[in-house]
Amino acid sequence: MKLDPVSLVAAGLLLLMALVIVALFSGLSPEQRLVATTATPSATGSLMSGQSLSVTASPGLAGSTRPVVDPVRVPTSAAAFAVQGSFPANAEIPPVSRSDTLKPFMNPKARLAEGHWKGLEALPLSVELKKKLRLPMELEGLLVDEVTLNAAAAGLLAGDVILAVNSQRIRTLEELKAATLRIQLAKSATITVYRAGKVQNFLLVAKNSLGQAQVETAPMILPGEIMPHPYRGPCTQCHAIGTTGHIVPDPDGIVLPPPAIRAGTPAPHKDRGPCQACHQIIQ
Repeated sequence: MKLDPVSLVAAGLLLLMALVIVALFSGLSPEQRLVATTATPSATGSLMSGQSLSVTASPGLAGSTRPVVDPVRVPTSAAAFAVQGSFPANAEIPPVSRSDTLKPFMNPKARLAEGHWKGLEALPLSVELKKKLRLPMELEGLLVDEVTLNAAAAGLLAGDVILAVNSQRIRTLEELKAATLRIQLAKSATITVYRAGKVQNFLLVAKNSLGQAQVETAPMILPGEIMPHPYRGPCTQCHAIGTTGHIVPDPDGIVLPPPAIRAGTPAPHKDRGPCQACHQIIQ
């Protein structure tokens, strides 16, 4: 069989192309082979159209070819979602404080801290208070912390120590509550107190009835708060623990935005400086 020169040239080119493809594929990874396979038809098309194909094998071809990766099948690491400046993806997030979500802890056997009755406030007379006020250590009763209303009108003073109500001995807030319960419908009662080394009696008079003394425990303190005074035993012995027992800040410490005032209006309060320093002046 005799072949014409054109057929020989075409066969030679096909053989050369086959050798180049084999050489390239021998050094590629499976993913790189996929890329080269998809590029082969265009090269073949150029050859069949009669155009010349110049192929140069490069040693760095295998390293420079990037594999085709299916983004659906490849798992995304948690680090890809990390925000700059935040915790690393594999770091443990510190626990959130739950002190603001705790329910108030109230000891049902907590000691009573103060009592209120007809304008007087009474406190248990502890050894600590006796030392501070230089009272006799053998003295027993309730310390009058402040007086208003009926108690002030009766002549009672802050610093008095209540010894008895209508001759009934008073040593604790529980005894004060029990004593006033018996005379809650009465309109007057005799209060016996210790004052400046003497025992004195005062007549407490009510307009309608004396009513019963109201007693309460020490105020609620915040979880983790520093002890409010020198050690007197566990905090829960006297205090409730929680965040709902008081307003923070104190109502007297809340500052409201000053209202606008008209020019020429007298100062709304005592002189605190130029009005325009705090108020908007309306003409």
